[in-house]
Amino acid sequence: MKLFVIGDIHGEKKYFSAAAAMMDAADLVVLCGDLSRSGLRTSAEEILSEIERHTRNIVAVHGNWDSDDVRSLLETRGYSVHGRGRVIDGIGFFGVGGSSHTPMNTASEYTEDEIGFFLGEGYRTVSAAKKKILVTHAPPRQVRDRTFLGLRGGSRAVRNFIEDSAIDLCLAGHIHEAYGTEKFSDCLVVNSGSFKKGRYTCIDLAEEISVDQGRL
Repeated sequence: MKLFVIGDIHGEKKYFSAAAAMMDAADLVVLCGDLSRSGLRTSAEEILSEIERHTRNIVAVHGNWDSDDVRSLLETRGYSVHGRGRVIDGIGFFGVGGSSHTPMNTASEYTEDEIGFFLGEGYRTVSAAKKKILVTHAPPRQVRDRTFLGLRGGSRAVRNFIEDSAIDLCLAGHIHEAYGTEKFSDCLVVNSGSFKKGRYTCIDLAEEISVDQGRL
């Protein structure tokens, strides 16, 4: 299975034409949150329309800047894995949207206990899958989460869950400048960066997971 992974789009559409061939080649498009500009449902609808021209094989979580209306939109279209899971060709995708609390008091913030609850609910539905992939907006604490100020913006609950569970791959966003890959516990953590700035990730889920990150 081939994945095209993006996040932190923030309503920006200008890179979608350049990404068309990668979306066409992917078996699944994974969205790691912050689809919309200013949390607007109409903005998220425009972003989804750009992707749906190429595929409706999409899994997604909302980001901390996305409103409840955006979360509801993803759920209505059957793309959301926030607090739930989907098994596709034997591979389990589960996730959590939003983030832990930030100084900006953004639209979708949760306590660490709530994040842990959402993770547990989703994992339970995919626990028997041969590969398990966590789709989260917030990365695990201290893994691909360092801001340009040197602070850590990841979730402790996500970190603890990865430590305690069998997860092959974690796809995250949230901290734009922390794009890249890092091994943590037995899980490969990938922060795809900001698609608003043209960052993307292509992943091949062969026996050995292959990751190619770039910028349009």
